[in-house]
Amino acid sequence: MVQKTVLPNGIQVITEEIPSVHSVSVGVWVEAGSRDERSEENGISHFIEHMLFKGTQRRSARQIAKEIDAVGGILNAFTSKEFSSFYAKVMAEHLPVALDLLFDLYLNSLFTDEELEKERQVIVQEINMVEDTPDEYIHDLFSQSFWPRHPLGLPIMGRLDTISQMDRRALKNFFLQHYLQIPAIIVAAGKLKHEDLLRPVQEALRKIQPRPKEKKSRPPRPQPRIQVKNKQLEQVHLLLGTPGLSVVHPRRYAFTVLNTILGGGMSSRLFQEVREKRGLAYSVYSFVSSFVDSGLLGVYVGTGDHTLRRVLQVILREMKRLAENSIRPKELRSAKEQLKGNLLLSLESTDSRMSRLAKNEIFFHRFVSTEEIIEGIEKVTAEEINSLAQGVFRPDSLSLTVLGPVTEKTIPKTLFDD
Repeated sequence: MVQKTVLPNGIQVITEEIPSVHSVSVGVWVEAGSRDERSEENGISHFIEHMLFKGTQRRSARQIAKEIDAVGGILNAFTSKEFSSFYAKVMAEHLPVALDLLFDLYLNSLFTDEELEKERQVIVQEINMVEDTPDEYIHDLFSQSFWPRHPLGLPIMGRLDTISQMDRRALKNFFLQHYLQIPAIIVAAGKLKHEDLLRPVQEALRKIQPRPKEKKSRPPRPQPRIQVKNKQLEQVHLLLGTPGLSVVHPRRYAFTVLNTILGGGMSSRLFQEVREKRGLAYSVYSFVSSFVDSGLLGVYVGTGDHTLRRVLQVILREMKRLAENSIRPKELRSAKEQLKGNLLLSLESTDSRMSRLAKNEIFFHRFVSTEEIIEGIEKVTAEEINSLAQGVFRPDSLSLTVLGPVTEKTIPKTLFDD
Protein backbone atom coordinates (compact mmCIF):
# COMPACT_ATOMS: atom_id res chain seq x y z
CA MET A 1 0.00 0.00 0.00
CA VAL A 2 1.30 3.45 -0.97
CA GLN A 3 0.69 6.41 1.34
CA LYS A 4 1.66 10.06 1.01
CA THR A 5 1.72 12.94 3.48
CA VAL A 6 2.64 16.53 2.67
CA LEU A 7 3.99 18.33 5.72
CA PRO A 8 3.07 21.98 6.40
CA ASN A 9 6.49 23.07 5.10
CA GLY A 10 5.96 21.28 1.76
CA ILE A 11 8.19 18.26 2.39
CA GLN A 12 6.58 15.07 1.10
CA VAL A 13 6.70 11.73 2.87
CA ILE A 14 5.83 8.72 0.71
CA THR A 15 5.90 5.07 1.70
CA GLU A 16 5.05 1.72 0.20
CA GLU A 17 4.48 -1.00 2.76
CA ILE A 18 5.63 -4.44 1.59
CA PRO A 19 5.02 -6.87 4.48
CA SER A 20 6.56 -9.87 2.71
CA VAL A 21 10.13 -8.51 2.64
CA HIS A 22 12.73 -8.07 5.39
CA SER A 23 14.37 -4.85 4.22
CA VAL A 24 13.57 -1.16 3.95
CA SER A 25 15.02 1.22 1.38
CA VAL A 26 14.74 4.88 2.34
CA GLY A 27 16.01 7.96 0.54
CA VAL A 28 16.11 11.73 0.52
CA TRP A 29 15.36 12.98 -2.99
CA VAL A 30 15.81 16.54 -4.19
CA GLU A 31 14.98 18.10 -7.54
CA ALA A 32 18.54 19.31 -8.09
CA GLY A 33 21.00 18.05 -10.64
CA SER A 34 23.37 19.13 -13.36
CA ARG A 35 20.52 20.81 -15.22
CA ASP A 36 20.37 23.39 -12.42
CA GLU A 37 24.00 24.36 -12.90
CA ARG A 38 25.51 27.24 -14.84
CA SER A 39 28.30 26.33 -17.22
CA GLU A 40 30.95 27.75 -14.90
CA GLU A 41 29.71 25.61 -11.98
CA ASN A 42 29.23 22.41 -13.96
CA GLY A 43 29.71 19.38 -11.71
CA ILE A 44 28.81 21.08 -8.44
CA SER A 45 25.81 18.81 -7.74
CA HIS A 46 27.99 15.73 -8.16
CA PHE A 47 30.68 17.33 -5.97
CA ILE A 48 28.06 17.88 -3.25
CA GLU A 49 27.05 14.21 -3.49
CA HIS A 50 30.64 13.26 -2.63
CA MET A 51 30.95 15.78 0.19
CA LEU A 52 27.82 14.60 2.01
CA PHE A 53 29.72 11.47 3.07
CA LYS A 54 32.85 13.28 4.26
CA GLY A 55 31.78 14.25 7.76
CA THR A 56 29.06 16.01 9.76
CA GLN A 57 28.84 17.88 13.04
CA ARG A 58 28.24 14.54 14.77
CA ARG A 59 30.20 12.00 12.73
CA SER A 60 33.46 11.68 10.84
CA ALA A 61 33.52 10.04 7.41
CA ARG A 62 34.90 6.91 9.07
CA GLN A 63 32.09 6.84 11.65
CA ILE A 64 29.47 7.20 8.91
CA ALA A 65 30.91 4.17 7.12
CA LYS A 66 31.25 2.12 10.31
CA GLU A 67 27.67 2.76 11.47
CA ILE A 68 26.06 1.59 8.25
CA ASP A 69 28.39 -1.42 8.04
CA ALA A 70 27.57 -2.34 11.64
CA VAL A 71 23.96 -3.04 10.66
CA GLY A 72 24.83 -4.74 7.36
CA GLY A 73 23.29 -1.91 5.39
CA ILE A 74 24.05 0.04 2.23
CA LEU A 75 24.48 3.82 2.17
CA ASN A 76 24.89 5.47 -1.21
CA ALA A 77 23.96 8.39 -3.44
CA PHE A 78 23.70 9.43 -7.07
CA THR A 79 23.34 12.60 -9.10
CA SER A 80 21.40 12.83 -12.36
CA LYS A 81 20.62 15.69 -14.67
CA GLU A 82 17.30 16.57 -13.00
CA PHE A 83 17.43 15.15 -9.47
CA SER A 84 19.73 13.76 -6.80
CA SER A 85 19.28 11.18 -4.07
CA PHE A 86 21.11 9.82 -1.07
CA TYR A 87 19.65 6.68 0.37
CA ALA A 88 20.08 3.63 2.58
CA LYS A 89 18.94 0.02 2.50
CA VAL A 90 18.79 -1.86 5.80
CA MET A 91 16.95 -4.63 7.57
CA ALA A 92 13.59 -3.30 8.77
CA GLU A 93 14.60 -3.21 12.44
CA HIS A 94 17.49 -0.87 11.59
CA LEU A 95 15.36 1.82 9.93
CA PRO A 96 15.98 4.29 12.82
CA VAL A 97 19.74 3.96 12.26
CA ALA A 98 19.37 4.64 8.54
CA LEU A 99 17.16 7.66 9.11
CA ASP A 100 19.49 9.13 11.72
CA LEU A 101 22.39 8.81 9.30
CA LEU A 102 20.51 10.26 6.33
CA PHE A 103 19.17 13.25 8.24
CA ASP A 104 22.61 13.92 9.69
CA LEU A 105 24.11 13.98 6.18
CA TYR A 106 21.28 16.20 4.93
CA LEU A 107 21.28 18.73 7.77
CA ASN A 108 24.76 18.72 9.28
CA SER A 109 27.38 18.04 6.60
CA LEU A 110 30.46 20.20 7.19
CA PHE A 111 32.02 20.59 3.73
CA THR A 112 35.42 21.18 5.33
CA ASP A 113 38.25 22.60 3.24
CA GLU A 114 40.48 19.63 4.05
CA GLU A 115 37.95 17.04 2.88
CA LEU A 116 37.01 19.20 -0.10
CA GLU A 117 40.57 19.14 -1.41
CA LYS A 118 40.78 15.37 -0.99
CA GLU A 119 37.49 14.82 -2.77
CA ARG A 120 38.44 17.22 -5.55
CA GLN A 121 41.28 14.85 -6.45
CA VAL A 122 38.92 11.86 -6.26
CA ILE A 123 36.52 13.53 -8.71
CA VAL A 124 39.38 14.45 -11.05
CA GLN A 125 40.33 10.77 -11.14
CA GLU A 126 36.69 9.83 -11.70
CA ILE A 127 36.48 12.19 -14.70
CA ASN A 128 39.74 10.80 -16.07
CA MET A 129 38.43 7.27 -15.61
CA VAL A 130 35.33 8.07 -17.68
CA GLU A 131 37.46 9.61 -20.42
CA ASP A 132 39.48 6.37 -20.43
CA THR A 133 36.22 4.37 -20.78
CA PRO A 134 35.10 5.18 -24.33
CA ASP A 135 31.73 3.43 -24.17
CA GLU A 136 30.83 5.82 -21.32
CA TYR A 137 32.70 8.89 -22.53
CA ILE A 138 30.90 8.92 -25.87
CA HIS A 139 27.58 9.60 -24.12
CA ASP A 140 28.98 12.83 -22.65
CA LEU A 141 30.45 13.82 -26.01
CA PHE A 142 27.15 13.20 -27.75
CA SER A 143 25.10 15.21 -25.22
CA GLN A 144 27.43 18.19 -25.48
CA SER A 145 27.17 18.12 -29.26
CA PHE A 146 23.44 17.39 -29.41
CA TRP A 147 22.39 20.01 -26.81
CA PRO A 148 25.08 22.71 -27.04
CA ARG A 149 24.87 25.71 -24.69
CA HIS A 150 22.17 24.03 -22.62
CA PRO A 151 22.51 22.51 -19.11
CA LEU A 152 21.25 19.12 -20.32
CA GLY A 153 24.29 18.92 -22.56
CA LEU A 154 26.71 19.29 -19.63
CA PRO A 155 28.41 16.23 -18.11
CA ILE A 156 27.07 15.34 -14.67
CA MET A 157 30.58 14.97 -13.21
CA GLY A 158 31.62 18.36 -14.47
CA ARG A 159 34.78 19.39 -16.28
CA LEU A 160 38.33 19.55 -15.01
CA ASP A 161 38.39 23.35 -15.30
CA THR A 162 35.16 23.82 -13.31
CA ILE A 163 36.03 21.25 -10.63
CA SER A 164 39.37 22.95 -10.04
CA GLN A 165 37.65 26.27 -9.25
CA MET A 166 35.03 25.10 -6.75
CA ASP A 167 35.40 26.09 -3.11
CA ARG A 168 33.54 25.54 0.14
CA ARG A 169 31.49 28.70 -0.17
CA ALA A 170 30.21 27.77 -3.64
CA LEU A 171 29.23 24.26 -2.53
CA LYS A 172 27.49 25.47 0.62
CA ASN A 173 25.55 28.16 -1.26
CA PHE A 174 24.43 25.75 -3.99
CA PHE A 175 23.44 23.16 -1.38
CA LEU A 176 21.41 25.73 0.56
CA GLN A 177 19.68 27.05 -2.54
CA HIS A 178 18.91 23.78 -4.33
CA TYR A 179 18.78 21.14 -1.59
CA LEU A 180 17.55 22.79 1.62
CA GLN A 181 15.41 25.63 0.25
CA ILE A 182 13.48 23.35 -2.12
CA PRO A 183 10.97 20.83 -0.64
CA ALA A 184 12.61 17.40 -0.45
CA ILE A 185 10.83 14.10 -1.01
CA ILE A 186 11.45 11.48 1.68
CA VAL A 187 10.61 8.05 0.33
CA ALA A 188 10.72 4.52 1.73
CA ALA A 189 9.65 1.09 0.51
CA GLY A 190 9.73 -2.20 2.36
CA LYS A 191 8.70 -3.61 5.68
CA LEU A 192 7.47 -0.48 7.46
CA LYS A 193 4.36 1.45 8.40
CA HIS A 194 3.80 4.97 7.12
CA GLU A 195 4.11 6.33 10.66
CA ASP A 196 7.55 4.70 10.99
CA LEU A 197 8.83 7.25 8.50
CA LEU A 198 6.42 10.13 9.07
CA ARG A 199 7.24 10.69 12.73
CA PRO A 200 11.04 10.85 12.33
CA VAL A 201 10.71 13.15 9.31
CA GLN A 202 8.40 15.50 11.20
CA GLU A 203 10.82 15.62 14.10
CA ALA A 204 14.01 16.06 12.06
CA LEU A 205 12.82 18.39 9.29
CA ARG A 206 10.08 20.47 10.90
CA LYS A 207 12.28 23.59 11.15
CA ILE A 208 13.13 23.67 7.44
CA GLN A 209 11.09 26.23 5.51
CA PRO A 210 11.64 25.47 1.81
CA ARG A 211 9.94 27.22 -1.08
CA PRO A 212 8.45 25.73 -4.27
CA LYS A 213 11.00 25.00 -6.97
CA GLU A 214 11.07 27.32 -9.92
CA LYS A 215 10.36 25.96 -13.38
CA LYS A 216 13.14 24.10 -15.17
CA SER A 217 15.30 25.97 -17.65
CA ARG A 218 14.01 26.28 -21.20
CA PRO A 219 13.75 23.01 -23.19
CA PRO A 220 16.91 22.25 -25.16
CA ARG A 221 17.04 22.74 -28.91
CA PRO A 222 18.74 19.73 -30.55
CA GLN A 223 21.50 20.52 -33.02
CA PRO A 224 21.85 17.56 -35.41
CA ARG A 225 25.47 17.27 -36.52
CA ILE A 226 28.33 14.88 -37.15
CA GLN A 227 31.08 15.02 -34.53
CA VAL A 228 34.32 13.04 -34.81
CA LYS A 229 36.85 12.86 -31.97
CA ASN A 230 40.09 11.18 -32.91
CA LYS A 231 41.58 9.06 -30.14
CA GLN A 232 43.90 6.09 -30.33
CA LEU A 233 41.69 3.21 -29.27
CA GLU A 234 41.29 -0.41 -30.27
CA GLN A 235 37.70 0.19 -31.41
CA VAL A 236 35.58 2.88 -32.98
CA HIS A 237 32.68 3.89 -30.74
CA LEU A 238 29.66 5.54 -32.29
CA LEU A 239 26.45 7.00 -30.97
CA LEU A 240 23.68 7.86 -33.39
CA GLY A 241 20.76 9.75 -31.85
CA THR A 242 17.58 11.63 -32.58
CA PRO A 243 15.21 13.84 -30.55
CA GLY A 244 12.84 11.78 -28.40
CA LEU A 245 9.92 12.33 -26.06
CA SER A 246 9.68 13.69 -22.55
CA VAL A 247 9.18 11.33 -19.63
CA VAL A 248 5.56 12.51 -19.29
CA HIS A 249 4.63 12.48 -22.99
CA PRO A 250 1.29 10.76 -23.74
CA ARG A 251 3.03 8.48 -26.27
CA ARG A 252 5.83 7.45 -23.90
CA TYR A 253 4.71 3.81 -23.81
CA ALA A 254 4.81 3.50 -27.59
CA PHE A 255 8.23 5.15 -27.60
CA THR A 256 9.53 2.59 -25.10
CA VAL A 257 8.15 -0.29 -27.18
CA LEU A 258 9.76 1.22 -30.28
CA ASN A 259 13.13 1.33 -28.52
CA THR A 260 12.74 -2.26 -27.32
CA ILE A 261 12.12 -3.49 -30.84
CA LEU A 262 14.99 -1.48 -32.30
CA GLY A 263 17.77 -2.31 -29.84
CA GLY A 264 16.43 -2.99 -26.37
CA GLY A 265 17.60 -6.57 -25.90
CA MET A 266 19.18 -9.69 -27.38
CA SER A 267 16.17 -10.35 -29.61
CA SER A 268 16.06 -6.75 -30.89
CA ARG A 269 16.59 -5.96 -34.54
CA LEU A 270 19.93 -4.25 -34.05
CA PHE A 271 21.40 -6.99 -31.87
CA GLN A 272 20.33 -9.64 -34.35
CA GLU A 273 21.39 -7.76 -37.48
CA VAL A 274 24.64 -6.18 -36.29
CA ARG A 275 26.00 -8.84 -33.94
CA GLU A 276 24.33 -12.16 -34.59
CA LYS A 277 24.00 -12.12 -38.40
CA ARG A 278 27.07 -10.08 -39.36
CA GLY A 279 29.44 -10.22 -36.38
CA LEU A 280 30.18 -6.50 -36.73
CA ALA A 281 30.16 -5.67 -33.01
CA TYR A 282 30.19 -7.16 -29.54
CA SER A 283 28.16 -4.38 -27.92
CA VAL A 284 25.19 -2.83 -29.70
CA TYR A 285 22.04 -1.39 -28.15
CA SER A 286 19.53 1.44 -28.32
CA PHE A 287 18.34 3.48 -25.36
CA VAL A 288 15.90 6.20 -24.34
CA SER A 289 16.87 9.18 -22.19
CA SER A 290 13.81 11.17 -21.13
CA PHE A 291 13.52 14.35 -19.11
CA VAL A 292 10.66 16.52 -17.92
CA ASP A 293 10.40 18.42 -21.22
CA SER A 294 12.59 16.62 -23.74
CA GLY A 295 14.41 13.40 -24.56
CA LEU A 296 16.42 11.44 -27.07
CA LEU A 297 16.66 7.98 -28.56
CA GLY A 298 20.20 6.79 -29.19
CA VAL A 299 22.01 3.81 -30.65
CA TYR A 300 25.47 2.83 -29.39
CA VAL A 301 27.87 0.46 -31.17
CA GLY A 302 31.52 -0.42 -30.63
CA THR A 303 33.08 -1.71 -33.85
CA GLY A 304 36.23 -1.60 -36.01
CA ASP A 305 37.30 1.31 -38.20
CA HIS A 306 36.93 -0.85 -41.31
CA THR A 307 33.37 -1.90 -40.38
CA LEU A 308 32.11 1.51 -39.26
CA ARG A 309 30.36 2.34 -42.51
CA ARG A 310 28.66 -1.06 -42.71
CA VAL A 311 27.39 -0.74 -39.14
CA LEU A 312 25.95 2.71 -39.82
CA GLN A 313 24.22 1.43 -42.95
CA VAL A 314 22.60 -1.41 -40.98
CA ILE A 315 21.39 0.96 -38.25
CA LEU A 316 19.96 3.45 -40.74
CA ARG A 317 18.28 0.65 -42.70
CA GLU A 318 16.59 -0.69 -39.55
CA MET A 319 15.37 2.78 -38.63
CA LYS A 320 13.96 3.16 -42.13
CA ARG A 321 12.24 -0.23 -41.93
CA LEU A 322 10.54 0.76 -38.68
CA ALA A 323 9.30 3.98 -40.28
CA GLU A 324 8.07 2.41 -43.52
CA ASN A 325 6.83 -1.07 -42.56
CA SER A 326 4.28 -2.23 -40.03
CA ILE A 327 5.46 -4.21 -37.01
CA ARG A 328 4.58 -7.89 -37.09
CA PRO A 329 2.10 -8.92 -34.36
CA LYS A 330 4.49 -11.51 -32.93
CA GLU A 331 7.34 -8.98 -32.65
CA LEU A 332 5.04 -6.43 -31.01
CA ARG A 333 3.80 -9.00 -28.50
CA SER A 334 7.36 -10.06 -27.67
CA ALA A 335 8.44 -6.46 -26.99
CA LYS A 336 5.45 -5.87 -24.72
CA GLU A 337 6.10 -9.03 -22.74
CA GLN A 338 9.76 -8.08 -22.36
CA LEU A 339 8.84 -4.67 -20.94
CA LYS A 340 6.22 -6.10 -18.59
CA GLY A 341 8.62 -8.77 -17.39
CA ASN A 342 11.34 -6.22 -16.67
CA LEU A 343 8.85 -4.09 -14.76
CA LEU A 344 7.54 -6.94 -12.62
CA LEU A 345 11.04 -8.26 -11.85
CA SER A 346 12.08 -4.80 -10.66
CA LEU A 347 9.29 -4.88 -8.09
CA GLU A 348 11.15 -7.59 -6.17
CA SER A 349 13.72 -5.01 -5.04
CA THR A 350 12.85 -2.49 -2.30
CA ASP A 351 15.41 0.02 -3.55
CA SER A 352 13.90 -0.16 -7.03
CA ARG A 353 10.43 0.41 -5.62
CA MET A 354 11.68 3.29 -3.48
CA SER A 355 13.23 4.88 -6.57
CA ARG A 356 10.02 4.37 -8.54
CA LEU A 357 7.95 6.14 -5.86
CA ALA A 358 10.26 9.15 -5.93
CA LYS A 359 10.41 9.45 -9.71
CA ASN A 360 6.64 9.16 -9.98
CA GLU A 361 6.26 12.09 -7.61
CA ILE A 362 8.95 14.20 -9.30
CA PHE A 363 7.58 13.75 -12.81
CA PHE A 364 3.88 12.93 -12.41
CA HIS A 365 3.12 14.30 -8.92
CA ARG A 366 1.24 11.12 -8.15
CA PHE A 367 1.72 7.38 -7.81
CA VAL A 368 1.62 5.51 -11.13
CA SER A 369 0.51 1.96 -10.45
CA THR A 370 1.90 -1.16 -12.06
CA GLU A 371 -1.54 -1.84 -13.52
CA GLU A 372 -1.58 1.57 -15.19
CA ILE A 373 1.84 1.01 -16.76
CA ILE A 374 0.91 -2.45 -18.03
CA GLU A 375 -2.32 -1.07 -19.46
CA GLY A 376 -0.36 1.66 -21.23
CA ILE A 377 2.02 -0.89 -22.72
CA GLU A 378 -0.82 -3.14 -23.85
CA LYS A 379 -2.58 -0.28 -25.64
CA VAL A 380 0.38 0.37 -27.95
CA THR A 381 -0.40 -0.49 -31.56
CA ALA A 382 1.79 -1.25 -34.54
CA GLU A 383 0.37 1.83 -36.28
CA GLU A 384 1.39 4.04 -33.36
CA ILE A 385 4.95 2.73 -33.45
CA ASN A 386 5.12 3.21 -37.20
CA SER A 387 3.92 6.81 -36.83
CA LEU A 388 6.47 7.53 -34.10
CA ALA A 389 9.30 6.04 -36.16
CA GLN A 390 8.38 8.25 -39.10
CA GLY A 391 8.59 11.28 -36.83
CA VAL A 392 11.89 10.56 -35.08
CA PHE A 393 13.94 8.69 -37.67
CA ARG A 394 14.15 11.53 -40.17
CA PRO A 395 17.58 11.97 -41.79
CA ASP A 396 17.61 15.70 -40.96
CA SER A 397 17.08 15.00 -37.24
CA LEU A 398 19.86 12.44 -36.78
CA SER A 399 23.06 13.33 -34.96
CA LEU A 400 26.23 11.24 -34.92
CA THR A 401 29.23 11.18 -32.59
CA VAL A 402 32.22 8.96 -33.39
CA LEU A 403 35.13 8.34 -31.02
CA GLY A 404 38.25 6.39 -31.96
CA PRO A 405 41.07 6.10 -34.52
CA VAL A 406 39.10 7.90 -37.24
CA THR A 407 38.91 11.33 -38.85
CA GLU A 408 36.07 13.35 -40.35
CA LYS A 409 37.01 12.00 -43.77
CA THR A 410 36.02 8.53 -42.52
CA ILE A 411 32.37 9.60 -42.31
CA PRO A 412 30.93 10.38 -45.75
CA LYS A 413 28.86 13.56 -45.71
CA THR A 414 26.27 11.81 -47.87
CA LEU A 415 25.96 8.89 -45.50
CA PHE A 416 22.44 9.75 -44.35
CA ASP A 417 21.28 9.94 -47.94
CA ASP A 418 22.47 6.40 -48.75
